[in-house]
Parts: sequence; C-alpha cells; structure tokens
Amino acid sequence: MKRLNKLQINSEKLMNHEELVTLRGGYGSECCECHIVGDGIRYIQSTPSSCNSDCHTQWGGWGVWQCII
Repeated sequence: MKRLNKLQINSEKLMNHEELVTLRGGYGSECCECHIVGDGIRYIQSTPSSCNSDCHTQWGGWGVWQCII
C-alpha cells in the first residue's frame, strides 16, 4: 500500500466526548418539542425514542424530536 503522507490530524482541533454529545443534542439540551392542544408548545429533555411518549405523559400532547440551538 502506498503512503501519501498528506493527511495530518491536528490534535488541538479534535472534539472530545462531551463536545460530541452536546453537538448531538445531549446533556442539558431541550430537544423534545411538545405540542399541547390549547396550550401551545413546550420543550423538555428527552430522547428521540421517548419524546412523544414523554410529552403525552407530561401534558397529554404529542412530541417531535427537534434540537433548538
């Protein structure tokens, strides 16, 4: 295999685990948008798979996973 030696990784510009999780929408982000009939929209912390059920349990509405940045 031929080596080109053109790719260099600058370790100062690598993202750590905490930054990646935050970018993805974890740790303190409010990415679950709950639509409550007659009451508007509220945001809660949830996961993509449980957003809809969390909104239904909390306020009786339905939820959409959408990160607000």
